[in-house]
Amino acid sequence: MDRMEKLNWDDLRVLSAVIEKQSLNGAAKRLQIDPATVSRRINRLSKSLGVSVYSKRADGWQPNPEIEKFLDLVNKFEHDLEVAITEMHSIQNALPQKIAVAAPAAVLTTVLLPNFEKLKERSPSIRLSLHRAAKLSHLGQNDLIVTALQPEQGRLMVQSIGKLTLEAFAPPDMKPENETQWIGGDGVEDPFCVENFGKEIFGTKPTHRVDTFADALQLMVLNGCPSILPRVVARKFKDDLVRLDSSRTKAVPLYLCYHESRRDDRSLRTVIDWIRETFVLEGALCKAKFPDPK
Repeated sequence: MDRMEKLNWDDLRVLSAVIEKQSLNGAAKRLQIDPATVSRRINRLSKSLGVSVYSKRADGWQPNPEIEKFLDLVNKFEHDLEVAITEMHSIQNALPQKIAVAAPAAVLTTVLLPNFEKLKERSPSIRLSLHRAAKLSHLGQNDLIVTALQPEQGRLMVQSIGKLTLEAFAPPDMKPENETQWIGGDGVEDPFCVENFGKEIFGTKPTHRVDTFADALQLMVLNGCPSILPRVVARKFKDDLVRLDSSRTKAVPLYLCYHESRRDDRSLRTVIDWIRETFVLEGALCKAKFPDPK
């Protein structure tokens, strides 16, 4: 009991941050304190427990394997506490629940927005805030992100959500001199490796560059040049486009990410389920419109 009375929650919170970030500097940044304070808190906790919590080695700070169970309990306690706080705020279903979602422009405009009414019917209290972003590897100010870059660090839940299948399309009236003057991306769609795939198809760098696939589609109509598009973008304009080579495609995996402390958040779970369903629906429609060659 004496040792329990000596334990300080702030010290345990610092320990949890060190466990998560696997470094004193990383923990200091997360908690917005200096590394020296983190070190002092860890030393104080070690004295309270009567055993060294972490030790400095050649390969960095490593946890004491003898207290592995204690470290697991600390990490689990913080997670459970965060879940409990989240649930407290989610219980009042009558209040609007704000969920911020960031995703590539192509996903927002052709997958999520066309199916927004389904979410509204299912949960009218949810208020979505949608943001365009393709190069995401962390949540930032968002509750959920859909990204082509699989995050590898932090306490994120990362789930495969589907794929964007890229293919070369052209206007039906494309002139021979425009066959290699294709339209590429200008950084915003870069995680999809559009330029590399386009070079394989057209044998040269893009002649024109735009920010989004929607812009590429519009420019195709205006100047009669081909471009690389996701099938989900081209689907609604199928009658106005020609598939140049349906046997040459590129599938880009997409990942759905959120913080692990939100795994039991009912509002967030509703949005996650809706996103999954929309991907399944749009994927089936794309396969029907653009069947793979046999």
